[in-house]
Amino acid sequence: MKLSRSHVIPLMWSVLIPALGIGIYFLAYWNWSTLPDGVTLAEEQTHTEPEFVAERAHNHLRTLTSRGPRVVGSDANEVFAVNFLVETVNEIIRGADTSYQITVEVQEASGSYFLDYKDYPITGYYRDVQNVVVTLTKRSGEQFSGQYLLLNAHFDSAVTSPGAGDDGTMTVVMLEVLRQISKYALPLQHGIIFLFNGCEENMMQGAHGFVTGHPLAVNVSAFINLDVAANGGREIMFQSGPDFPFLMNYYQRYAKRPYANSLGEEVFQLGLVPSFTDFETLSQVGNWPGMDFALASYGYLYHTKYDAFETISESTLQHIGDNLLPLTIGLAQAEELLDVERYREDSPTFFDFMHLFKITYSRAVAYAVNCTVAIVGLGLIVGTVVMMVRMEGANLGQILMECGLSLIVQTTSIVVGAGVSLVVAVIVDLVGRSMSWFTSTWLLFGLYFVPFIACLVLGPWLYIRFRRVDFLNNQGRVLLFLHAQCFIYIALLLTFTIGGIRSAYLLLFPIIFHSLTTIVNMAIKFKLNFWIYVHLTGQLIPLIYFCSLTTTVFAVFIPMTGRGDPTANPDLMMALFSVLMSLFLVGLLAPLIVLLPKIRYFFIVVGLMFVTTIVVMFTSVGFPFREATTPQRYYIFHQERNFYAYDGSLRYFGANFFLYPMDRHTPDLLFEEVPIWKQRSAPVQELCDKELYCGFPFYINRYHRQRQQSYWMSAQSRPHLPVPVSFRLTSKQDITSTVRRFRFTLEGSNLMGLYISPLQGNDLIGWTFSESIPPSGVPWNGQSVHYVNLLQAKSRAPWEFFLDIESTAGLKDGPMVVISLAAHYMFHEEHHVEEFKNLTKQMPAYMNTVAYPSYLENREF
Repeated sequence: MKLSRSHVIPLMWSVLIPALGIGIYFLAYWNWSTLPDGVTLAEEQTHTEPEFVAERAHNHLRTLTSRGPRVVGSDANEVFAVNFLVETVNEIIRGADTSYQITVEVQEASGSYFLDYKDYPITGYYRDVQNVVVTLTKRSGEQFSGQYLLLNAHFDSAVTSPGAGDDGTMTVVMLEVLRQISKYALPLQHGIIFLFNGCEENMMQGAHGFVTGHPLAVNVSAFINLDVAANGGREIMFQSGPDFPFLMNYYQRYAKRPYANSLGEEVFQLGLVPSFTDFETLSQVGNWPGMDFALASYGYLYHTKYDAFETISESTLQHIGDNLLPLTIGLAQAEELLDVERYREDSPTFFDFMHLFKITYSRAVAYAVNCTVAIVGLGLIVGTVVMMVRMEGANLGQILMECGLSLIVQTTSIVVGAGVSLVVAVIVDLVGRSMSWFTSTWLLFGLYFVPFIACLVLGPWLYIRFRRVDFLNNQGRVLLFLHAQCFIYIALLLTFTIGGIRSAYLLLFPIIFHSLTTIVNMAIKFKLNFWIYVHLTGQLIPLIYFCSLTTTVFAVFIPMTGRGDPTANPDLMMALFSVLMSLFLVGLLAPLIVLLPKIRYFFIVVGLMFVTTIVVMFTSVGFPFREATTPQRYYIFHQERNFYAYDGSLRYFGANFFLYPMDRHTPDLLFEEVPIWKQRSAPVQELCDKELYCGFPFYINRYHRQRQQSYWMSAQSRPHLPVPVSFRLTSKQDITSTVRRFRFTLEGSNLMGLYISPLQGNDLIGWTFSESIPPSGVPWNGQSVHYVNLLQAKSRAPWEFFLDIESTAGLKDGPMVVISLAAHYMFHEEHHVEEFKNLTKQMPAYMNTVAYPSYLENREF
C-alpha cells in the first residue's frame, strides 16, 4: 500500500534534519579540533601559581630538533641531546624555589630482556644507553626516602626523522612541567622523577634500563608515560592502570580538557594499533601502575622526515601542558602513592564527553548500570507494546508478531548493509583504488556510510510498502522499528557486559536517550507527528557524542593504514568502522526516513552520492598520497651480504637493494614511478628456503613476516660501511659428551642482530644473553631461530658471548649451528655511495624514503 499522507512527516524535514545533522557534525569537529592559545613568556610575568608556558616549550623544541634525527648511538642523541637536557635542567635548578632539592644525572644503563612477540620473539641485549634522570623532592633534614611519581618521555627519534612530534613534543613538555613545579613552594607529599630516556625507538631499552638498573626505581609508586604517534591535536589518555582506578579519578579531577575512553584502551590492548610504548616496560617489568598519553590523531608524518619542528604548534603544547601539569601536582600529593597495592581494583570504565568532563566508574557499577539500563529499556518496549494493544484495538498476538517481524527486518537490514559495504571494499581493492580516502577522507562517507545507511532505510521501507497491516498506522510501524533497533542495542549491551567488555558504555547513549524520549512519548500517548519531534530531540546528545567519536576513530586509524600490513585490505577495516559508526549515528534515525512523502528522492540522492564518489575515486582526488602531508612510506636498504661455508671459505657474496613494504600499494606504485624496480627486482620469498631467514639483514626479525611482499635487486656497488664488521670464533670447548660451547667476539655498528639457528639434531641450551633460552621464532626449514637485538649507545667495545649447543646424537665433527649477523648503519648518510643516492633520488616527491646501509654475514659453526 502507499504511505498514508496523514502519517508522514513534512517534506521540509527531509532538508532540515540532514542540515541539522551536518551542523552537529561540524560543531563536534570544531570542538574536537579547537585548542587553547599558547601562553607566552610575557604573560608568565603575571602568574602567581604554576601555569604551563607553551612559548618556552616551543623554543626548547626548536633547539632539540635543530640537529636533525636523534637516532640512538648518534652524536645528535648521545652528545647534543643529552647536553641540551642537562644544561636546561641545570638552568631550571638555578631558578627553583629553595624548598626543593633537585638533582640531575646521566644514567648509563646496560642489561637484557625478552619481548614475547607473537611468532617473532626478541631477546634484547644492550649497553651504555643514556637516560637523563631528574629528581625533585621537598627539602628535609635527611635524605628523602618517600615514594616517587615517575614521568617518562624519550628523546631519541626514529631513523631519518627529526622527531619533533615523536617524542620531542613530550620531552619539552616535561621540561616545562619541571620548571613550573620547581618555581613554586607546593605541598608535595612525594618526589617526582622526570625520566628523559635515550632509547625507545629501537626496543625500549631506555625505560628498561631505568627500571632494572637505577637505585630509585624501587621507590616508584606510579608513572605517567608520554609518547607521540602524530603531529599536533589533542593528547589522548589511552591506557591506564592496569587495575588501579584511582589514577583515573585523579585524571578526572585534574585534567582541564580530558580526552580518554575505555574503547581506546581496549583497542590498543587488542593489538589493533601497530605501535608499542614504554608503558609495557614500566607496567610489566617495573610492576607499577600508570597512565599512557599520546598524540594520536592524523599521524601521517609519524616516523617520517616531515616530523619537523614546524608541524608542532604552541596550542598543542599548551593543551598537553594544561592537562599534565595539574595532574602531576595532584598525583604528587596523592595518599594512594604511599601504598598503591591497597587500591588495586578491577579496571574502570571511563570516557569523556566532548572534552568538557570525564566520567569514571568501577566494573561493579558498570555491571549494575548496564543491567539496569537494559531492564528499563526492555520494560519501556514492553510498555509501548501494551499501549499499542490498548490504543489501536489490536490483539496482543498481532502486535507481538509485528514486533518480531520488525526485529527480523531491522537485523537483516544491518547485516545486508554491512555486507554491501564490505563487498564495495573488496571491489574497490580489486580495481586498484584502495585507500582512496587516505588523503580525501570525506570519500569514506560516499563509499561506505551511504550504502549502509541506504540499506538501513530500504529494509523497513520495503517491509512497510509490501506488507499490509490494518491495525497500525505507518508511524506506529516505524516506532516498532525504532524499538527493534533499541532491542538490538540492549542485546549487545548485555552481551558485552557479560563478556567484561568495558566499551559497552557506548551503547548506553542510544539506549538511555531513546528510553527517556519513550517515557515522554508514553506520557503524551505517542501523539501523531509530535512524538517524532520528541524522539529527534532525544537523539541530539548521542549524535553529538558519536560525531566526535567518529572523528577520533578515523583520525587515528586512517593514517595507520599507511604503515600497516600490505597483505590486508585496509578498505575492509574502514568499511567496518563506517558501518559501526553509522549504526551508532543513525540507527535510531534511519527508520524515520520511511515516513518521508517522496522517499524515492532519498534513494536517488544517496545513489547519486555513491556514484559521484566512485567517479571521484578514479580521479587524482582519489590518489591516496601527497607530498609532505600524507606521504607514502618506503624502507629501502643498501646491503652487502657474505655467506661462508663451514670451512671458512666464501661461498657467495654480493650487494643489493632491499625494499620493505608498508602499505597496500607497495610495490605497485614504486614499479610505476621507478621502472628499474619493476625491471630488475625479484621477490625475497624466492630465497627464503635457501638461506636462514631469506639471507637478508632484516632490521628486526619480524621483517621476515613480510617476506612475500618484500623485493630485492642486485647493486653494482657495495655499501660503504663506516664501521667494519669483525665476527670471530675465539674458542670451541666440549662441555660434556653432548654439549659444545662456542665463544665469539663481535665488532661492528652500534645496532646489530644475531639470528641463531641450530642445525637439525641440535639444540641451543645456553647463551650469554639470558639465564634461560626463550622460545624460537618462526622456524626455518624445521630449525628453531632465536633472534638477539644488540645495541650500544656510546661504547664501541667488542661484544663477547658464548653459545651452548647440544647434539642429541652425541658430538661429532661438522657444523652444529648457523648464525646470521646483521649490522645496520642508520645515521651515516654522508657515507651513502652514489648508486644508492641516485636510486633514492628517483623516488617521487609523495614518497617518504627511509634509506640506510646494512650488512649480513652468514656462517656455520
